Amino acid sequence: MAYEDVEAELLRHPAVRECVVAKIPTPARKASLVAYVVTTGEADPAEIRAFLSAPRLRSGRIPQAVIAVESLPRTGSGEVDREGLPLPVLPGRAAGGKGSLSDLGGGTLTVVMLVPALLIALVAFLTTDSLWPGSTNVSAVPHPWAGLFRGLYVVECLSFGLGIGFLFFGRGRLTRLGRPPWLTTLAHLSIVWLLAAWWPQDNFYRLAAKTDWGRQAALVYGFNVTLMIAAAVLVAFAVRGDREG
Repeated sequence: MAYEDVEAELLRHPAVRECVVAKIPTPARKASLVAYVVTTGEADPAEIRAFLSAPRLRSGRIPQAVIAVESLPRTGSGEVDREGLPLPVLPGRAAGGKGSLSDLGGGTLTVVMLVPALLIALVAFLTTDSLWPGSTNVSAVPHPWAGLFRGLYVVECLSFGLGIGFLFFGRGRLTRLGRPPWLTTLAHLSIVWLLAAWWPQDNFYRLAAKTDWGRQAALVYGFNVTLMIAAAVLVAFAVRGDREG
């Protein structure tokens, strides 16, 4: 269904520079009519929505939410990228604002990543001893600790698989949260690293001599410090959303 009439009325508002109107699935799986607007300055999304009231538009054509964005996402051909639009606000929240981390649709994302993630995890598990000979040898570890360590190795491989899966399938979901592109990219890579780093990190650590200080320092700065930085990036990603939501 076309919404040119709704977009035309939105553009009559003095603060609206660009806009697009679309039916967007909500987390409750009901499609909502949502208007995305780029404004020339500070503008209240609720006031813009009220601007569309009768006699301009009948009630069924008024968007359930108006979301202010810095810019409309575009495809390579210059058309509006509807897949990149932020998620609509949840029912009961004020009109306007941006998506939150709870709006990711994690169940769908997990299903999309599950098969490739499991395949990658299996490859990681099967190649561990080839890449790091002896790192998973628990023959000298007494029961029940040996079993716990074997379980840890499996979890590390699964985490690595999820990280690589998120590298290929996760960015689109983050983009829909409406954060700045540079911050979205950093958050995407941070999540990938937080998931994927444990498999190589633990194997390198197990084979490093305790008194090989150069190697120990390289591992600490290469993994521990970068993991801390990745966590800080995600905090900034969440805080940025809270401030602008």
